[in-house]
Amino acid sequence: MKTSNRTIAVPNNSRNAKKGMMIFLLLNVAILLFGSCKNDDNDIIIERIINGIELQKAINDNREEAMQTFVMNAETGGYMYGEEGTQLHFLPNSFLDQNGDPISGSVTIELVEIYDKAKMLLTKMPTNGKRPNGDIETLKSAGEFFVNANQNGNQLQLANAFEIFSPNEDFDPEMRLFKAADNGCDNDIIDCDVVWEENREGNIDLGQGEGPNGTGVTGYSSFINNFGWTNIDRWYNDPRPKTVIYVDVPEGYDNTNCNVYVSYDGEPTALALLDTYIEETELFSEHYGLIPIGLEVHFIFVSIQDGEYTYAIQGATITEDHVEVIGSTTTASEAELIALINGLP
Repeated sequence: MKTSNRTIAVPNNSRNAKKGMMIFLLLNVAILLFGSCKNDDNDIIIERIINGIELQKAINDNREEAMQTFVMNAETGGYMYGEEGTQLHFLPNSFLDQNGDPISGSVTIELVEIYDKAKMLLTKMPTNGKRPNGDIETLKSAGEFFVNANQNGNQLQLANAFEIFSPNEDFDPEMRLFKAADNGCDNDIIDCDVVWEENREGNIDLGQGEGPNGTGVTGYSSFINNFGWTNIDRWYNDPRPKTVIYVDVPEGYDNTNCNVYVSYDGEPTALALLDTYIEETELFSEHYGLIPIGLEVHFIFVSIQDGEYTYAIQGATITEDHVEVIGSTTTASEAELIALINGLP
């Protein structure tokens, strides 16, 4: 809420000064009383706008709700099948305790699998990739995964790599294995902001998976030697000239209470997060000016207020030094927002 500055002149002579001071005090009391009555609704609205707690809680809750758990015998190993087709295979005796000793008995395996833009957005798991030189660019994903293991609530370590299989009818030989960059995101922590960097210790191969019903499917197969977040990706390549983009969000919103994404048209799994916020201009942006000019996209603004998603989805063609102004917003349930995002071109 913006307020205007006031200048009130007080008379110089003593009698008039006392009278003027009394008027001044009464006027200010009246203004305070009037303002407290009239602005109650506005104060509530502003408090709602600046609230970022609901959004962060929803992101964490969505990650937890997406988690599937499986129980297996540590000594025999075995296969686990995710609801969306992800397959995990652990060899016998794959787990160690925190002292590095082999374990026996039952082990709990945790799996999160993400294959579409809506789930990426709701869990804040965009396809932002980090080059070796530090540049942040967009990736095209063939699946994002969180895998972890514990025994009776105690975190376990890997004695050897496990295999992960991601179903996909069209094999792209340029796909690579990515992991969460080293930015304080420990291997066993699901709630952290992830930027992807290439995992050069793993390779991607054409694999043949078997679902729980025995049906054979093709896809990507890789061996992974760490718990935590994993992504099968390739860099988004576009030869056109690049530019920096900016997004102006509605009044009262900033990087503490909303997120802004760029959905690449024609790419079902390319969703970039604008992770830079410029305090001086109150604009969201990205790091290095690597968005292709002429690219057709949809900007997605999202927040949560009073239990509802507040959002805006705007189509655009990227121009040089592009500035996208988010105009009106609307509200939707989570199910409605999922349908809208997964319905984008």
